[in-house]
Amino acid sequence: MLFSWFKQWRIGFISLVCGAIVVAALSLRLILHPPAFLYGAASMFDDQVRAPDFPPDFKWLNTPEPLSFKHQLKGQVVLLDFWTYGCINFMHIIPDLDYLQNHFKGQPFVIIGVHSAKFTNESTLANIRQAVLRYKIQHPIVVDQNMKIWDSYGVNSWPTLVLVDARGRIVGAVSGEGNRDSLEKVIAKTLLTDRLHGWLAKEPLVLPHQAALQSASGLSFPGKVLADAEGKRLFISDSDHNRIVIASWPNDHAMATLEAIIGCGKAGHRDGSAATAEFNGPQGLALEGHTLYVADTLNHLIRKVNLKTMQVTTILGTGHEVYDVTGGGTGTAQGINSPWDLAVRAQRLYIAMAGEHQIWKMNLKTLKAQPLAGSGGEGLQDGYGPDAALAQPAGLALDGNTLYFADSENSAVRGVNLTNDNVFTVVGHGLFDFGDEDGNRDVALLQHDLGVAVFNGKLLVADTYNHKLRLINPKTGNVATFAGTGQPGVGTPGGAVQFYEPGGLSVTGNTIFVADTDNQRIVMINGRTKTWHEVVIAGLHSPLIPQQEARDLAITANTTLNLTLSDGKPVVINADLHIPTDAHLTPGVPVSLRVADGGAVLFQQTLGAGKTHQVTFTLDPKTLPRSALATDGTWSFDIYYSYCTNGVASVCRPAQARWQAHVAFASSGNHAINLPQP
Repeated sequence: MLFSWFKQWRIGFISLVCGAIVVAALSLRLILHPPAFLYGAASMFDDQVRAPDFPPDFKWLNTPEPLSFKHQLKGQVVLLDFWTYGCINFMHIIPDLDYLQNHFKGQPFVIIGVHSAKFTNESTLANIRQAVLRYKIQHPIVVDQNMKIWDSYGVNSWPTLVLVDARGRIVGAVSGEGNRDSLEKVIAKTLLTDRLHGWLAKEPLVLPHQAALQSASGLSFPGKVLADAEGKRLFISDSDHNRIVIASWPNDHAMATLEAIIGCGKAGHRDGSAATAEFNGPQGLALEGHTLYVADTLNHLIRKVNLKTMQVTTILGTGHEVYDVTGGGTGTAQGINSPWDLAVRAQRLYIAMAGEHQIWKMNLKTLKAQPLAGSGGEGLQDGYGPDAALAQPAGLALDGNTLYFADSENSAVRGVNLTNDNVFTVVGHGLFDFGDEDGNRDVALLQHDLGVAVFNGKLLVADTYNHKLRLINPKTGNVATFAGTGQPGVGTPGGAVQFYEPGGLSVTGNTIFVADTDNQRIVMINGRTKTWHEVVIAGLHSPLIPQQEARDLAITANTTLNLTLSDGKPVVINADLHIPTDAHLTPGVPVSLRVADGGAVLFQQTLGAGKTHQVTFTLDPKTLPRSALATDGTWSFDIYYSYCTNGVASVCRPAQARWQAHVAFASSGNHAINLPQP
């Protein structure tokens, strides 16, 4: 997504010229390794290029107070990362930022993320916070309202990195990927120069950061879901847990059981057994016979799982990000770039190659892989496959001789005619044409869609940044909202469903499964009635979290309660969560409850975070196993939530509350459970 923000409505003569002046000034500092990084002698622009400070009223994450070059950052060497969270190029440089942070650990060096949103949905603080959690970002983030910081630095593409010395002077800037080595050298030189001049602070700036989020579902930002009606199984990309979950087919109330987990949960690329294999941010899934194919996105690999032996092997990719728009190589000799989704038929695997803005095809007999559509240039252009332009394709669906794809950065749904390799657009207008409009293809707008599936002759689309499912007639291009309100949420049991950045879809008959990514859950919908349930997978839990994150997790427990409940009517569960007086529930982060009797999951529900520490769930005894109503039991109530400190700047902390209760049922039992604050 390395492109300019020069959309016509943003451009005036003054803004264009001012941006050119700043960039030109930075370009004059180009000395080492041109054109990889722009930097120069420390005295070169002492009076001319001072880093613009951050507006005092902007919001921050991962810091207890706003930061300023005049105060907290004085004496610190600062690397600014201008990013927007849906950008594939930003995702690619996360490992570089982590490396630099660790390499200069203990020195006065700070990375600050400047989130300058492309999409409307990306400008919301709650959504940015979710991205910080998903990508495990530990450095402070400032929310760049109306791109004011972007404009003040003359930035024109994502990602852009700007280095500022200990006095607050700009050292230089670089855009794009692949600059880690140059950055490392320039940062080291700047630290040395500033230390020799006595400008450097004695100590690094140490700031707290958000820890990993836990959820009742046992999932973490699930990206894709695949329904296998014939095998009565459900496959889930548990993306942030770096594993694939296999569950039984859910019953009418969406209750399922865990059948297997593929992947140990550690981020890596090791092949081997299901228990020892490693993945890194897996997304797309495709099933053919007894073989499951996995788009191992952050490893830049395609993996194959033998479902009989439960062995994982790599069939495509080198394990490194490779930008090769011509392909033609075989197996692990052919490098690839951020595969995001898969489709398979007759030993032909189709790959949505998000990082190269292409659709690839792979012969599963010969393992030869090459582009099917897309030149590698980013844009929206139809025509013969190799000449067409795509933008971060992220979802695939086969329908006869047509391969449909969600072209996310174009906010479009497009297709490839597999007979003549011609690319065409069903709905969508271009890189900066997005919104939330139903209607014919001339007026309809989507916003960063990530998933597509065939449903009763039409296309069901995960319109991710609109928090909706859209139904599109592929012949006429007419678009209609199928489910979702357009606002992030979870929905009301028995009422309408809501989503939070849904990323994946799978349809079998009239049953729809949705990877409701930011709600940390899978949703099952009846396509005829639109009734819905959260999928509950008994036996599925989050992997063991690292020791440091375990220390960050606030777990509170209460003494055992004695409860007699109604066996006929819904039971209201009221809980009083422990939140410090200077904090509040994290907006946008769901609150989830799991009720279990030993190893048997009885109930699970997700709520949106409210404004108080009191939450209410509703349990319908009709959904409980008969055995739970027939005998007394000892139930555990686990609520997973998150809270943040108050103020413009905030640090958020995951939390878990746990209660135990001896439970019996009777017709005269209570209709409410009050779980007191521990």
